[in-house]
Amino acid sequence: MSKRCKPTPPAPPAPLTLVPPVANSGQPGLEPEDQVDPTVADAASDADAGLSAREMKFCDLLATGTPPAEAARIVGIAERSGRRWRQKPRIQAAIRARLNDAVAVGRSILASGMARAARALVEMSDGTEQAEAARVSAARAVVENTARLTDLAEIECQIAELAAQLGDTGFTNKGKGF
Repeated sequence: MSKRCKPTPPAPPAPLTLVPPVANSGQPGLEPEDQVDPTVADAASDADAGLSAREMKFCDLLATGTPPAEAARIVGIAERSGRRWRQKPRIQAAIRARLNDAVAVGRSILASGMARAARALVEMSDGTEQAEAARVSAARAVVENTARLTDLAEIECQIAELAAQLGDTGFTNKGKGF
């Protein structure tokens, strides 16, 4: 199994609350239990090998949703050059790595909150806690979306493993009609 497909260890139990405390030390905007494990390799930095500072900035902008024409303008290139850059395999790989990193961070944050959300749903359903509509909806969304992201990550890993196995066998589908 590849390194990025290894499951993230479960977060330690946290106090029951869907509103995070204000205090924060470490990564900006994240509570300590939501922070990304620093031992996990940053795929974006690997994909940046050979890119100029402007190309990296261009990739950052596109990965965060900046329209391509605006990203080109911000880094100081013509819109047409931006379109050419987007066709380069290195640029595409760097953007893909940034998007994968963003999804991994989101998955980690959701996973760390899933136990709290599930606990809140149980307590609201048995009457221990008051069931406010917004809180129920938020807790349900965290539980459901974490489960979906986990399933998608597992499928992605299985596909990557199958692709690696096919690559090892030398199998190609060129000219086979499928």
